[in-house]
Amino acid sequence: MKLSTFIVSNLEVILVEWEDFAGSLAPLEDATKVELRDHAAAVLRVVARDLDTPQTEHESIAKSQGKAVSSDTDTAAELHAEERVAAGFSGEQVMAEYRALRSSVLRLWAKSTELTSREDIQDIIRFNEAIDQAQTESMARYTQMLREAQNLFLAILGHDVRTPLGAVSMGAQILLMDQTLPSKALKVGLRILNSSKRMDAIIRDLLDFSTTHLGNGIPIDPRTVDLLEICQHTLDEAKAFHPDRRFELVAEGNLTGAWDGQRMGQAFSNLISNAIQHSSANSAITISIIGSPQEITYTVHNDAEAISPTVLRTLFDPIKRFAIRPASERVGPRMQNLGLGLYVVKEIVTAHDGDISVTSSVNDGVTFTVRLPRQIPHRRYDD
Repeated sequence: MKLSTFIVSNLEVILVEWEDFAGSLAPLEDATKVELRDHAAAVLRVVARDLDTPQTEHESIAKSQGKAVSSDTDTAAELHAEERVAAGFSGEQVMAEYRALRSSVLRLWAKSTELTSREDIQDIIRFNEAIDQAQTESMARYTQMLREAQNLFLAILGHDVRTPLGAVSMGAQILLMDQTLPSKALKVGLRILNSSKRMDAIIRDLLDFSTTHLGNGIPIDPRTVDLLEICQHTLDEAKAFHPDRRFELVAEGNLTGAWDGQRMGQAFSNLISNAIQHSSANSAITISIIGSPQEITYTVHNDAEAISPTVLRTLFDPIKRFAIRPASERVGPRMQNLGLGLYVVKEIVTAHDGDISVTSSVNDGVTFTVRLPRQIPHRRYDD
C-alpha cells in the first residue's frame, strides 16, 4: 500500500496516537479531544497530497531544507503553531509533536506493509521532506509570534518607564534651580539629572529596537538640516558628560542636506558614546564629517583593542551579541550594556538609504564609518 493511501485510510488510527502523545505534554494534560488533535488531520492530508504530487529533484532538495514555495494563505502547520502558542507550548514541545507524528506514521505503515520496493523508499524520503517542511512552517510562525510579543512587551515597558523617569528628571531640575541649597545637595541634583538623561537615552534605544521589529524600520522625517551643527551639538554634550576626555573634530565640505536631524543626532551620539566606553581614558576620540557632491562621510575613531572577527559579524545585532557572550559576562559587574546603541545607529542609517561599516586592527584601533547619500530618503510610516 502506498504511504499516501495508508495515511488517508488510517487517519483515525494515526490521530489516536497523536492524541496520546499530545496529552502527555504538560500544557495539554486537561485538554479536550479537539484541542489535542488541533490541526493534525489537516497536516496529514497535506502530506498525503504532497506524496501524490510529482516533483523535481530541485523541489525535493528545497523541501528537505524547509524552502518549499510558500503559500499565500496560512498553512495547516502555521495554524497549528498559533494554537500551540496559545496553549503555552515551548518550541521543544512543538518539535516533539512532529517527531512523534513522523515516528507513528512510519511505524504503523511498516506494520501493515512489507517495505521492499524502490517506490517504498521514495515514499519514505518524500514523507520526511513533507514533515520537515511542515515542521519548518510551524517553528517559523511560532518564533515570529513570540518575537512580536516580546517586542511589544518591550515597547510597552519603555513607554511605562518614561513617565516616572520624567518626574525624576523634573524634580532634579527644580532642585538645581534652588540656589539656597548647599553645594553638596546641588551636586547630587546634577548627578540625578545626568543619570536620568542617560536612562532616557537607553529607553529611547530600547523603544527603537522594539519598534523596528514590529514594523518597517525606524520612522524618519527628513528636512533640510546642517549636519555640522548637529555634530557639534552632540560633541558638546559628550564633553559636558566626559570633561576629562579628549575629542578632535574635523569638518570639510558642504554638510547641508535633507535628513532627519533628530535621528542623525541620535546616531552621532550613540557612536561617540560607544567610542568613549570602549577606549582608554587618556586616548583621544577623533570625529570627522566630510561633505562631497555625492555623499556625506561621518567617521568616529578611537584607540581600542582589536575586535575579533566573530564579534564583528554580530556587532550590529544585540541579541546575537548577547547570545555569544561567556556566561560570566551575562550577569554581575562584568556585564556590559546590551549594545542597543549600535543597532539603532544602523537602523537610522539604513532609513536614510546609507550604510555603516567598521574596521578594527591592533595598530589602527576601531573606526566606524557612516555614508549618507545626498538624496531625500524615503520616509518611514508617515509618508
